[in-house]
Amino acid sequence: MKFSEHYDVERRQEDDWFDVYLRVDSKLFVDPFLIYDNVSPFWSGAHDQILGFFEIVFGLVAESKGDERSLAWKKASRLLMFPEPAEFCLGMAEASPNGSGSGSGLQQGMLSGVKTALGLGIENVDHIETLVLFQGGMGVDRISDAVCNILKSRFIEYTQDVCRRHDIPMQEFRVRNARWSTEHARWADADVELPANPYFKNRPVLLVPKEFLKEMPIVTPEAFWRYAWANHSEALRGDFNYDIAKNVDRWTMARLARQNPDIVADYLSKMEATDHKPYPVDRDPKFLVRWYDVGAEIAARSPLAFLPASPEEFPQFVKAVLDAFTHYIEHQNGWEMLWESSGRPVTERKVQRMFHGAAINYCRANDVDLTGEANAGRGPVDFKFSKSWSARALVEMKLMSNSHFWDGILEQTKEYLIAEEIRVAYFVAVAFEDKDLDPKTTEKITRAAEIVARKHPDVEVRPMIIDARRQESASKLRADQDTRDELHRKTDTDTDTDSDSD
Repeated sequence: MKFSEHYDVERRQEDDWFDVYLRVDSKLFVDPFLIYDNVSPFWSGAHDQILGFFEIVFGLVAESKGDERSLAWKKASRLLMFPEPAEFCLGMAEASPNGSGSGSGLQQGMLSGVKTALGLGIENVDHIETLVLFQGGMGVDRISDAVCNILKSRFIEYTQDVCRRHDIPMQEFRVRNARWSTEHARWADADVELPANPYFKNRPVLLVPKEFLKEMPIVTPEAFWRYAWANHSEALRGDFNYDIAKNVDRWTMARLARQNPDIVADYLSKMEATDHKPYPVDRDPKFLVRWYDVGAEIAARSPLAFLPASPEEFPQFVKAVLDAFTHYIEHQNGWEMLWESSGRPVTERKVQRMFHGAAINYCRANDVDLTGEANAGRGPVDFKFSKSWSARALVEMKLMSNSHFWDGILEQTKEYLIAEEIRVAYFVAVAFEDKDLDPKTTEKITRAAEIVARKHPDVEVRPMIIDARRQESASKLRADQDTRDELHRKTDTDTDTDSDSD
């Protein structure tokens, strides 16, 4: 359910906030460059606020002289503890906004980046991204976590303003990292009035402007590497092998940044002068936002025909969800959403998001838990359905054009089942071309499932196929000639009737 839906908000022209889903994370991130571009009175001081925070950190690390046992180092370390801010309902965890516990990893990456910068004679940074470029092991998406923590007091005020404008009820919450103190160089928790997230106990909601959101950060090690080779290749040839310039790991990219801080500064200055665009939330070309609304429509148009009465019947419930989704695609023009305007089929990820939107609505109506991209020991399985330990099933969904399609049904899905100690999984093959539905191919899918069952009798992979090919409008369909001839041909009964009348 969206924030506006739960609180019955009618959006106005001045409402620039992103309408978050309260139960699941949206895979979007707050990018500091988009905040820097905002010249409104409320946000114009945000850049200075971030610079002020890192001025304290740089001072403490410099004071420590690299001694990790010193009080100054420990203070800097505590300041750089950025827990993933679940209140925003943003980030990588699509199943629920619980976060991935990235605080300690982000802390160490930032500390390493600050120490490196000081060693290069840099006493502060104009951009938090500098630290990411200097330290290759830190995920670039975690920049969003740091910014949301550092500017949390500003986002609190912004959210409160939205709530007052729409008479949205607020209640008091204890908010972690609600503000930080320049004087004491530490974080402070605070009791704050905010709207509640009804799906999570003792958790508020924080809103952000849509124009601050990106699918991935603007500054990444990969983008910096491409910039460096395109603009400074002659200076770099002595230190880096040009032949490997297009295929390196992040540690090599970080070494390039540390050895060439002037190129880093040049790159970030160029990024600062560039007109950056936020992710087009309203148009949503990558289906990062609309998946829930489309899923709700599917659930409304294709109600379930089966509900489980026992754990043994639970896989049939999952099958009913898949059948309803398949019916929408094949018979209710849902296939149109699986083709781009360019005439190409959508990506596998888009198909999965669309199914996720439908499945989560069916599950919520029937008190079933759904986990998207669940960790199944040796990698993430696409979907895990569960009502209890004895009532669980998996769904793996792949396009038939996927180069790992046959590995998916023969090996990967089986491994997910074994890792999760679940018996039944549905392997869903999505077909976009006529050749995908050739009888030889479909029979091969069935045979692959039988091979898995024979080799691993404790698990069962049940194959399904969704026909997502382009279809003609029903109004343009024409009966074939044999059918027309049959209609106009006199039957034996017609002949007998004619003879009797004579």
